[in-house]
Amino acid sequence: MNRVRPVCFSRLFLFTSLVWLASCGGGSSSSSASRPEPAGTLGAAVDDVVNASMKQQGIPGMTVALAKNGSMLYVKAYGVADKSRHTGAQPTTIFQVGSITKQFTAALIMKLHEQGKLSVDDPIRKYLPEYGFSSLISLRMCLTHTSGLANFTAFSQYPGWAVNGVSETTVLTAISQAASLFQPGTAWSYSNSNYFVLGAIIERVSGQPYASNLAQYIFQPLALTSTSFALPAATQSAIGYTQGGARAVVVDRSAPFAAGAMSSNAYDLVAWYTALINGRVVSPASCIEMTTSEPLSVSAGGAYGFGLGLSTFNGRRVVGHGGSIDGFTADTAVILDDGFALVVLTNSDRADPHAISLQIMNVVCNADAFKSNC
Repeated sequence: MNRVRPVCFSRLFLFTSLVWLASCGGGSSSSSASRPEPAGTLGAAVDDVVNASMKQQGIPGMTVALAKNGSMLYVKAYGVADKSRHTGAQPTTIFQVGSITKQFTAALIMKLHEQGKLSVDDPIRKYLPEYGFSSLISLRMCLTHTSGLANFTAFSQYPGWAVNGVSETTVLTAISQAASLFQPGTAWSYSNSNYFVLGAIIERVSGQPYASNLAQYIFQPLALTSTSFALPAATQSAIGYTQGGARAVVVDRSAPFAAGAMSSNAYDLVAWYTALINGRVVSPASCIEMTTSEPLSVSAGGAYGFGLGLSTFNGRRVVGHGGSIDGFTADTAVILDDGFALVVLTNSDRADPHAISLQIMNVVCNADAFKSNC
C-alpha cells in the first residue's frame, strides 16, 4: 500500500503587524457577552453551530478560531472559563490541549533527526537501554503508533500518577514490562506510551528537559507566549470540568508528559500550524515525513503520520489532532493546500470538539457565501 504524501510548503509567509499581534494574543471578539454577529455573516454562521453545540453538550466555555495562511478570519470565546467566579472565556484564554502535544513531540524528534543526533529508524533501546525494550521497536514505530506498546494511561496505576505525580523511570519501567499488544510493526494501535517514550529519548539525546527543548526549538522561535508544558497561571487559563459539571482533577504534568501535558490558546495554535506547514519548524522533507500516512493506520480505518491525524475534506488533504485530558477537550484541523486552519478548545472533558469542527467546516467551506475562506 502506498503512503499518502501531502505537500509541505517551504515558502515563508510574511506576517503583517496585525497578524503578528493576533498570534501573540490579540483579538476582535471577547466572549459570549458580546453582541450577536450580523445575520448572514461568517461569524453568525459559526456562532449558530457553537451555541447549539454548547447547549446540547453542556460545555461551560469554548474558544473557536478560523484562520487562513496565519491571518485570523474569525475568533471568538463563548461561555465561561471559571463557573464559580463567573469569569467569561476570552479569545486569549489558555486551555489544556491533551494529545495535541504529540505533534510538538514529533517535531522535536525530527529536529534531532535533522541535526544527526538520532535517526527515526533507530531502535528505542539504543537510547533507553536500561529498560529492556524490544530491539524491534524503532522511533518511527512510536511516532506512528505501530510499536505494540501498551497504553500506560490505561494502567491501573495511572490515576494515582495523575494526582500525585510520577517519575519517568517508574512509567518507563511499567511500559517496558507490560505485555505487548502485538509484534512491533505488524499493526496500528493508538498508545500514549509511544510518546512518553519519545519524550524520554528527546531528553536523553539532548541532555536537557523536554520542556527546555520545547522552549528552545518551538516556543521562543515562534513567539508562542501562551503555550507551555507547565500549567499556566490561573488568571490566564480556563478551569476544566467533568460531564456532571464538577471541577475536574488537575493532572500533574509528569503523568501525561510528552504525550499530552501541554496548554495553549487559539492564537498560538494557529501560529504553530502556519509555521509547521511552511517550513519554519522542521524542514520541508521532515514535514512530509510527519504528514505521510502510515499504511498500517490506514488499514486500521484511519490515517496517521508523526503526531498528526490525516484526513481529507472535499477531496483536500487535512492534518490535525484531537486532545483530551481531565477537564478539557480540543480539536484542530488544517487544510494543507492553502493553510485554512480551525481550532476548537473546550473546558469540558466530555465534549465532542471534533464533531463541532466538522459542522463548522461544513458550514464555512460548503456555503457559497463563505467557501472562499477555505
